[in-house]
Amino acid sequence: MESRDEKVILFGAGQRKDKLTEFMEKYGGFDIVEIWDNNNNLWGREVAAGSRSVTVKKPYPSPAYHIIVATDIYYDEIRRQLVDELFINPQQIKPSNYIYKNFKMEIINRYKGSRNEAVRGICRHLRDHELDMFNGQVKRAYDSGMFEVCRDEGCGLLYSYWEGKRIYLNARIQNERIAKEYLCSLCMEQDEESPHCYGIGKLGLSGSDIVIDGGAAEGFFALQAVEKVKKIYLVEGDEKWVEALTHTFRPYKGKVEIIPKWLGSRDDEKTVTIDLLNRAEKIALVKLDIEGAEADAIWGGEWAFRSNCPMKAVVCTYHATEDAGRFYRYFKSRGFQAEFSKGYLFVGGLETVKAELRKGVLVAGKE
Repeated sequence: MESRDEKVILFGAGQRKDKLTEFMEKYGGFDIVEIWDNNNNLWGREVAAGSRSVTVKKPYPSPAYHIIVATDIYYDEIRRQLVDELFINPQQIKPSNYIYKNFKMEIINRYKGSRNEAVRGICRHLRDHELDMFNGQVKRAYDSGMFEVCRDEGCGLLYSYWEGKRIYLNARIQNERIAKEYLCSLCMEQDEESPHCYGIGKLGLSGSDIVIDGGAAEGFFALQAVEKVKKIYLVEGDEKWVEALTHTFRPYKGKVEIIPKWLGSRDDEKTVTIDLLNRAEKIALVKLDIEGAEADAIWGGEWAFRSNCPMKAVVCTYHATEDAGRFYRYFKSRGFQAEFSKGYLFVGGLETVKAELRKGVLVAGKE
């Protein structure tokens, strides 16, 4: 029986190709019949496309199939090349998130009867757009031209500026354009309309507050808070980010302590608990964005969250289907007022992708 998978051409034989072909093989829906690339040294070479090999070809006019452009960074340039030089129909050219086509249709069908206006808005948006993380909820356009990226010749890291402060990127980000795209993605995440927004302006931070930034990464959250609070613990287990954080927060040595561990439910050589830090100094705010380990970190803060002391928590809830509900119930049962950020996210970058919309951030607090 002939496969019902859509036959497509993948433009790009680089590293991104491996992630896309792995996704296609895992979830189906596509059959890569050709791989194109502008690098003439690759033409005629067999490259892996999942469990099989495909020959890399020079782009040519009038292809019979949709073309999925593997790179997001150079998508506009490649699209112009295909349209202006090869006269390919623009409707044949698709961004990399076209691989979510089947998930998009499942989401539209699953939520078409929803009474939630935010969900209905997402479904309307998806009629004419590909599925992505925000699905039209972030209205402001963020352009890479917003950022100037420089290299610190002393440490070799790239950096830019946010609100007049240097923000360093880790050593894996060495391309200026990739750096700018990364910074744009941070701005989109923290846009006031974004379901991923921590709402730092509404947290009521004061000069006596001590904060835990769990999953500090590049320190975007902490950099916005550092001049508003007494002290911040940056808890980050990725040594590449620890290096970048060290440079970003060098001007704030008296206010910032970097802990090169993960937040967790026990204290050992690799993890530290909220309770341990709270015993040392009363914590006023905990922010948790730790790639699915939020539950473990919360259990490690049981004594702090059960106490009668004023406290706030900002917790990402989109890494697992059940997180939003169980975290909401957890904090409510311990005397917190709790509410979610506006809107919903689709999360395509996890180990297991599901056709569902998830709440992004829970903000909980008690006086």
